[in-house]
Amino acid sequence: MKLATIVLLGILLLGSFASMQADDPVAASQVAIAYTGTSVSTSDTTGICMWHPLLVGDLDLTSLYATPLFGTPVPDKEHSYLIWVSDFSMQVLPPSKDFKDINFLALVSTGSATIYYTDRPDLRDWRDWTNRSTWGEPVARFIRRAGVFPSADNGYSGTLTSTAELVSSSTFTLNGKQFNFRNLIPHGMTCTEAGIGDAEVGTCVAVGVGWL
Repeated sequence: MKLATIVLLGILLLGSFASMQADDPVAASQVAIAYTGTSVSTSDTTGICMWHPLLVGDLDLTSLYATPLFGTPVPDKEHSYLIWVSDFSMQVLPPSKDFKDINFLALVSTGSATIYYTDRPDLRDWRDWTNRSTWGEPVARFIRRAGVFPSADNGYSGTLTSTAELVSSSTFTLNGKQFNFRNLIPHGMTCTEAGIGDAEVGTCVAVGVGWL
């Protein structure tokens, strides 16, 4: 009887542990992350892309954003526990007669990106985007592959698709649950974003095992 009780308790504990997992893998080509954010230019050809996720796996907004007392989650960068930061550079390509409706075409070079986590987003200092000492713990690092940004209005708006290869990650506690991007997107993700002015919005799908 005691053995049966121990076995039953073990099964219940395993079930409880499984239900606590917030980073179950996302199937290839399925949406893993949705986001919104902004870009800041540091020169004519360089800048910083920063976004905060509206969706990560099956996590809800209360897991992703700080909530004011007696309020609801505030989905902006000032309240986001997680932020993605990527420095980028681009090369404007010569006009092509084959694309009459496109008057701006830029090659966004391969670069790096980092996801930062903090449980106190209110302590982040946004005055200098090159100084990220207050932005939190780096919990995932990526190699962001090159992509092409076409535009019909001289670069004011357009779309960009690029793949972010996950190169390292660490486990952290998110809303009381253990989380690791290596479990959610073990092979990285491919992101497609639409940019209008400095604002951007997009979705990222999980990359399959055979993409390399």
